[in-house]
Amino acid sequence: MFRQQPQESILIERLRGLYEAIGAHRELASLLSHEAGSADPERAFELYRRAGRILIDEVGDAGAALPMLQKAVDAQPDDHQTTVLLADAYIGAELFAEAGQLLESAIGRHTRKRSPELSELQHRMARLAQAAGDADLQKQWLHAALDSDKNNGHVAAELAHLAMALGDMDLALVALRAVTLSKTDGPMSRAMAFLLQARIAHQKGEARRALLWARKAKTEDPELEEASEFLRQLGES
Repeated sequence: MFRQQPQESILIERLRGLYEAIGAHRELASLLSHEAGSADPERAFELYRRAGRILIDEVGDAGAALPMLQKAVDAQPDDHQTTVLLADAYIGAELFAEAGQLLESAIGRHTRKRSPELSELQHRMARLAQAAGDADLQKQWLHAALDSDKNNGHVAAELAHLAMALGDMDLALVALRAVTLSKTDGPMSRAMAFLLQARIAHQKGEARRALLWARKAKTEDPELEEASEFLRQLGES
């Protein structure tokens, strides 16, 4: 029936509801793309973007998302979230040169030195560096992204772990403090950020500071067993 009446809005609406209900994400993305082909420009932009997001987030098929997101970006080149989605699709499809060119152009259009949007773009540049196996460049981009938005918990957590792995404890502390001061939740809890600061202080021979941060971790989350264990190691029962 759908093939015989491809423009039938009621049928399309019912199909969309069915695909959403049963989790048929690829079919839903295909339907949205079909709708976009005959929609007005504003509606088409929204449909292509949603289809691309579904293919990335739900299906995990960055290659399939690319043509849809490219059409969305072509329709509204200055839309930040669509640019970020397209960058994610390029990176997921291992089209690193295309991702880099897109991100460099988008970053170049930013007139403000700091903003959440700029931070997101710099975060994607860090992912490109990671894909290239350049941990130092990845660290630089994550640091820049954190400077652009101190409340980006994902960036702060990634930077903390990477800096610790690279032995840059001063930078790790900067990132961990950002986690404890952030106004938004991220992948790392405040308690864990305090605990990691305690461990770094302990490594640096700063016993009093290590105890202080460990106590803060325990206060923040009394159920954090790692904090309890670390306090026992420090001689506090």
